[in-house]
Amino acid sequence: MAVSGKVYSKSDFSVGIINKNATAFETAAANDAAYELLPVINVSAPVLNLVESGEIRSNNAGMVELDIDQFRTTKGGFITMDFEVPAERDLIVRMLANVLQDHGESGSGPYVHTIQATSGAALARPDFTGSSTTGIPSVFDIGLYYPESAQDKMITSAVLQSLTMNFDMADGRCLLSGTFYSGMTSSSKFLVEQTLSANSAAPTLSSTSPTQIESYFNVKKLDVDGQTLEDIIVTAVSFTFENNVARVGRDSSGDAEAYAFGIPSVNITGEISLMYDANFDFGSGGNVLQDFISGNTATLKLQQGDGTVSTAGEMNIECEIYSTAVNLDPNADTGAVITIPFKVVQPTSSGAASGTAFKFEYADSTPSTGW
Repeated sequence: MAVSGKVYSKSDFSVGIINKNATAFETAAANDAAYELLPVINVSAPVLNLVESGEIRSNNAGMVELDIDQFRTTKGGFITMDFEVPAERDLIVRMLANVLQDHGESGSGPYVHTIQATSGAALARPDFTGSSTTGIPSVFDIGLYYPESAQDKMITSAVLQSLTMNFDMADGRCLLSGTFYSGMTSSSKFLVEQTLSANSAAPTLSSTSPTQIESYFNVKKLDVDGQTLEDIIVTAVSFTFENNVARVGRDSSGDAEAYAFGIPSVNITGEISLMYDANFDFGSGGNVLQDFISGNTATLKLQQGDGTVSTAGEMNIECEIYSTAVNLDPNADTGAVITIPFKVVQPTSSGAASGTAFKFEYADSTPSTGW
C-alpha cells in the first residue's frame, strides 16, 4: 500500500459532551446523540488504563519474557482524557457543578447558579446511579470526532476528575483545563470505529454565540495580618478542584458499577498573585508572611459585577484560604509581585464548622434542564 500524503491538524478533531441522567449510568453512549462540541484549545486523545501484567516464568531458557506470558484485559480499567477550553458563559457552571457534584439554581432569565461547600450546605457524596436533580449527579457521555470515516470514539458515563479555573490578567480571559474520567472500558461502553451521525453535517456547538469570561474583577478583597478584606491588585488567580473519583465494582462486562467520590476528601487548591503595595507587604498591619507563619486563614472575595448576581455574566467567588507558601518576585515586568499558593479550608467556630469554605455564584441564560 502506498503512503498517504494527507496530513491532519488539531482543527480536524472535535470533542463533544452530552449530559445524561445518572439513572442511565450503565447505558452506553449513543452514536446518534447530539453531542455539544467543546471549544477545545488543545486536543488530547483518551488514555486507556487497562489491567495488565507479564513476567518471566519458569521453563524459559532465555532471559526475555515470552509473548504468551503477557496478560491484558479491558475488565476493571479506566479512561482519562485531558482538555483545555476557554471558559464560556453557558459552559463554566456545568463544568464546575460536575467536578464538585453540587449545584443549586434560582431565578429565571437569568438563572442564578450556586455551587458551594459551607457549614450550612456541605458537599455531599453523590449516588451516581440515582436520579439527577438540578443536574446532580452530573455525568457526561463524550463523543470524539475524527477526520477519517468510521474512526469516531465514544466514552460512556464520564465525570471530571479535576478542573482548574485560571483567571490570568495577561491572557485576558478565564481558561478551564482538567481531566475527564470514566470507569467504562469494555467494548460495549468504550466504543471505537464509530460514525457519530448527529453532528456530521451541522455540528452542535456548546454555544453558537459564545461569550467568553474575561479575567477581571470589580471587587478584589483579601484578609491580611488581622485586617479584614483589604483591597488587592490581582495579576492572576486560579483554583484547582480534585475529587479523587474512582471506579467501584465490576459488572458482567467488567465496567464500573458506581464511582467513589471525595474519598478521603475533595481538595480545592489555588494560587493568587497580587501586587506588593501599601496594603500587602511585609510590614506590620499588612504582612502577608505573618499569616503564613501564624497559620492564619484569610477570606478571599472576588466579584464580577455589583455583587447581586442579578444580570447574566455576574459572578461571585468567596473562599477561606490557608496559605502554603509566600513568594516574592521583585523582577516581574509589572512591578514586584507576591504569589501565595493556598488550599481552601472550612472555617470553624469553637471547633465546629462555621461559615464558607468555597462559594461560587454565577448568572447565565441556561437552566440545568438545558445542560
